[in-house]
Amino acid sequence: MTKKLLLTGLTALLLSITSLGAYDLKSNMLQLNSELSKVQKAFLISDQEGVKESITEFAKHAQDLLGNKEKFQTMLPKDKQHKVNSAVIAAQIIEHNVQIILDAINNKYQESGRIRREKSQVAYTYIEDACFRCHNVVRDNY
Repeated sequence: MTKKLLLTGLTALLLSITSLGAYDLKSNMLQLNSELSKVQKAFLISDQEGVKESITEFAKHAQDLLGNKEKFQTMLPKDKQHKVNSAVIAAQIIEHNVQIILDAINNKYQESGRIRREKSQVAYTYIEDACFRCHNVVRDNY
Protein backbone atom coordinates (compact mmCIF):
# COMPACT_ATOMS: atom_id res chain seq x y z
CA MET A 1 0.00 0.00 0.00
CA THR A 2 2.83 2.39 0.87
CA LYS A 3 4.55 1.62 -2.43
CA LYS A 4 1.36 2.36 -4.35
CA LEU A 5 0.84 5.63 -2.47
CA LEU A 6 4.44 6.66 -3.07
CA LEU A 7 4.17 5.82 -6.77
CA THR A 8 0.93 7.79 -7.06
CA GLY A 9 2.53 10.78 -5.32
CA LEU A 10 5.60 10.61 -7.53
CA THR A 11 3.43 10.42 -10.65
CA ALA A 12 1.38 13.42 -9.47
CA LEU A 13 4.56 15.38 -8.80
CA LEU A 14 5.94 14.48 -12.21
CA LEU A 15 2.73 15.51 -13.93
CA SER A 16 2.62 18.83 -12.07
CA ILE A 17 6.22 19.57 -13.03
CA THR A 18 5.48 18.69 -16.66
CA SER A 19 2.37 20.86 -16.72
CA LEU A 20 4.39 23.85 -15.54
CA GLY A 21 6.13 23.92 -18.88
CA ALA A 22 8.99 21.48 -18.54
CA TYR A 23 9.51 20.34 -22.09
CA ASP A 24 12.21 17.77 -21.72
CA LEU A 25 11.66 14.54 -23.58
CA LYS A 26 11.89 12.14 -20.66
CA SER A 27 9.27 13.86 -18.50
CA ASN A 28 6.92 14.14 -21.48
CA MET A 29 7.30 10.46 -22.29
CA LEU A 30 6.64 9.57 -18.65
CA GLN A 31 3.50 11.69 -18.74
CA LEU A 32 2.25 10.00 -21.92
CA ASN A 33 3.01 6.61 -20.39
CA SER A 34 1.03 7.49 -17.27
CA GLU A 35 -1.92 8.68 -19.35
CA LEU A 36 -1.85 5.58 -21.54
CA SER A 37 -1.82 3.44 -18.40
CA LYS A 38 -5.01 5.20 -17.28
CA VAL A 39 -6.61 4.29 -20.61
CA GLN A 40 -5.61 0.66 -20.19
CA LYS A 41 -6.96 0.51 -16.64
CA ALA A 42 -10.28 2.00 -17.75
CA PHE A 43 -10.49 -0.61 -20.53
CA LEU A 44 -9.79 -3.42 -18.08
CA ILE A 45 -12.62 -2.42 -15.76
CA SER A 46 -15.01 -1.59 -18.64
CA ASP A 47 -15.28 2.06 -17.63
CA GLN A 48 -16.39 3.76 -20.86
CA GLU A 49 -16.43 7.23 -19.33
CA GLY A 50 -12.94 6.63 -17.90
CA VAL A 51 -11.71 5.48 -21.32
CA LYS A 52 -13.23 8.55 -22.96
CA GLU A 53 -11.68 10.97 -20.46
CA SER A 54 -8.26 9.34 -20.33
CA ILE A 55 -7.93 8.76 -24.10
CA THR A 56 -8.91 12.38 -24.77
CA GLU A 57 -6.29 13.63 -22.31
CA PHE A 58 -3.66 11.29 -23.75
CA ALA A 59 -4.50 12.32 -27.34
CA LYS A 60 -4.19 16.02 -26.54
CA HIS A 61 -0.77 15.63 -24.98
CA ALA A 62 0.44 13.19 -27.66
CA GLN A 63 -0.56 15.63 -30.39
CA ASP A 64 0.99 18.60 -28.55
CA LEU A 65 4.27 16.76 -28.14
CA LEU A 66 4.61 14.43 -31.11
CA GLY A 67 2.57 16.31 -33.69
CA ASN A 68 4.63 19.47 -33.44
CA LYS A 69 7.69 18.69 -35.53
CA GLU A 70 9.71 21.75 -34.58
CA LYS A 71 9.02 21.45 -30.85
CA PHE A 72 9.76 17.75 -30.77
CA GLN A 73 12.94 18.16 -32.79
CA THR A 74 14.37 20.53 -30.16
CA MET A 75 13.97 17.81 -27.51
CA LEU A 76 15.97 15.25 -29.46
CA PRO A 77 19.75 15.03 -29.24
CA LYS A 78 21.49 16.56 -32.25
CA ASP A 79 22.39 13.15 -33.68
CA LYS A 80 18.72 12.04 -33.57
CA GLN A 81 16.95 15.16 -34.82
CA HIS A 82 16.62 13.79 -38.34
CA LYS A 83 14.29 11.10 -36.93
CA VAL A 84 11.60 13.59 -35.93
CA ASN A 85 9.25 12.40 -38.68
CA SER A 86 8.76 9.13 -36.78
CA ALA A 87 7.14 11.11 -33.98
CA VAL A 88 4.89 13.01 -36.38
CA ILE A 89 3.75 9.75 -37.99
CA ALA A 90 3.13 8.27 -34.53
CA ALA A 91 0.99 11.31 -33.67
CA GLN A 92 -1.10 10.77 -36.81
CA ILE A 93 -1.59 7.07 -36.03
CA ILE A 94 -2.53 7.91 -32.45
CA GLU A 95 -5.01 10.58 -33.56
CA HIS A 96 -6.69 8.20 -36.02
CA ASN A 97 -7.03 5.39 -33.48
CA VAL A 98 -8.22 7.69 -30.71
CA GLN A 99 -11.04 8.71 -33.05
CA ILE A 100 -11.92 5.03 -33.58
CA ILE A 101 -12.15 4.58 -29.82
CA LEU A 102 -14.27 7.69 -29.34
CA ASP A 103 -16.57 6.69 -32.21
CA ALA A 104 -17.04 3.28 -30.62
CA ILE A 105 -17.84 4.79 -27.22
CA ASN A 106 -20.34 7.18 -28.81
CA ASN A 107 -21.77 4.32 -30.93
CA LYS A 108 -21.38 6.45 -34.05
CA TYR A 109 -21.99 3.52 -36.40
CA GLN A 110 -24.76 1.80 -34.42
CA GLU A 111 -22.78 -1.39 -33.82
CA SER A 112 -23.18 -4.00 -31.10
CA GLY A 113 -21.30 -3.60 -27.84
CA ARG A 114 -19.04 -6.54 -28.69
CA ILE A 115 -18.01 -5.07 -32.06
CA ARG A 116 -17.40 -1.62 -30.56
CA ARG A 117 -15.36 -3.12 -27.72
CA GLU A 118 -13.22 -5.15 -30.13
CA LYS A 119 -12.63 -2.16 -32.42
CA SER A 120 -11.63 -0.04 -29.43
CA GLN A 121 -9.25 -2.66 -28.13
CA VAL A 122 -7.62 -3.11 -31.53
CA ALA A 123 -7.28 0.68 -31.87
CA TYR A 124 -5.62 0.79 -28.44
CA THR A 125 -3.06 -1.81 -29.53
CA TYR A 126 -2.33 0.25 -32.66
CA ILE A 127 -1.65 3.22 -30.39
CA GLU A 128 0.78 1.14 -28.34
CA ASP A 129 2.39 -0.12 -31.54
CA ALA A 130 2.87 3.46 -32.80
CA CYS A 131 4.59 4.32 -29.53
CA PHE A 132 6.90 1.29 -29.67
CA ARG A 133 7.72 1.84 -33.34
CA CYS A 134 8.68 5.47 -32.70
CA HIS A 135 10.77 4.50 -29.67
CA ASN A 136 12.59 1.84 -31.68
CA VAL A 137 13.43 4.27 -34.47
CA VAL A 138 14.37 7.25 -32.33
CA ARG A 139 16.20 5.49 -29.49
CA ASP A 140 17.98 2.86 -31.55
CA ASN A 141 20.09 3.19 -34.67
CA TYR A 142 17.62 2.12 -37.36
